[in-house]
Amino acid sequence: MTEPQSPDVLPVGTVLDGAYRLTQLVGQGAMGTVYEGHHTGAGKRVAVKVMHRELLAYPELAARFRREAKVTSELDHPHVVSVFGLGATPAGQPYLVMEFLDGEDLQTHLERVGPLPMETVVQIVNQVASALAATHAAGVVHRDLKTDNVFLVRAPEGAVFAKVVDFGLSKVLKRSATKLTVARAVFGTPEFMSPEQAEGRQDAIDHRSDQWSLACLAWFSLTACLPFTGPDVNAVLNQVISAVPAPVGAGAPPIPPEVDKVLRRALSKHRADRFPTIRAFARAFEAAASGVDPDAAAARRPPTPSGGLAAGAHPRSPAAVGEAGYDRPRRRRGFGTWLAITAALAVSILAGAGWLFRDQPPISTWLQHARAVVDRH
Repeated sequence: MTEPQSPDVLPVGTVLDGAYRLTQLVGQGAMGTVYEGHHTGAGKRVAVKVMHRELLAYPELAARFRREAKVTSELDHPHVVSVFGLGATPAGQPYLVMEFLDGEDLQTHLERVGPLPMETVVQIVNQVASALAATHAAGVVHRDLKTDNVFLVRAPEGAVFAKVVDFGLSKVLKRSATKLTVARAVFGTPEFMSPEQAEGRQDAIDHRSDQWSLACLAWFSLTACLPFTGPDVNAVLNQVISAVPAPVGAGAPPIPPEVDKVLRRALSKHRADRFPTIRAFARAFEAAASGVDPDAAAARRPPTPSGGLAAGAHPRSPAAVGEAGYDRPRRRRGFGTWLAITAALAVSILAGAGWLFRDQPPISTWLQHARAVVDRH
């Protein structure tokens, strides 16, 4: 068994809770160290993320780490990394066990190959949007979506299959007795951070904040350049809050102007000016990528999009309306309906007054016709 490289790196061969044998170090991040592991009982590869030991001095960070396990384990979606369990090392460091992903994160991929083809970016945006729509329906905002947190899994024949990872900074949009943020605190990655995050307006962060981040991710994937940059963190945050980026199609490769229009709407400084849902953004992005004006595409779209409702959601529930982006109005009676009702009343009055001839159809038949007219309207 090899000696540990640092106090935070566990020796290869360490077995946690008698079930997970660490086989190699994969990498280290701000919150923890990730290992490839082997489930001794099930006999399969897993990924084990162990929180850094020095972070145990900050209860809020430990709570975030545990919440990542809880939030992710409750999301059963093909484009969200699966979490199998949570435990603690003998030193008290929490760890979580996840599915092992064979591939590379989007940041590494872009550094290796450069800007991606439009059709590849459309696939990634659609898959990430699908994953985030599921998290939003569950009342969760990721808050740290970036190229490092989108993993491209190796798939047969070069197919694109993205997985969203790292929900450590997620925000649960529900009242809770335990608050893991403080007012005006800034959490996230500056280059992918929405203005409401950059300003520390925690109560303003919602699903549209993730939409902003996904637009930054799409922009970077297409151009290998970020829409907001600066020499330091403060400069980047100032850009996010107040600057308007140059057109995405200004450089190479050329980008259709329709795509620039969609990305700019998703990057609106005011949340209300962005797309109503992250799925709506993804649909507009895909249409724009094929050269279709997003406004024209939306006008041709049926009022109730297919697959718009979250599984198990009532058609008129807030979650369903928010996901579909459309709340079917209650049916109103029009002029034709009132005309039909008036005709029915007139028939009834005439019949009751004895003005109808005896050889005419019975009164019940007239009323059935009147009801049929009302139903048709």
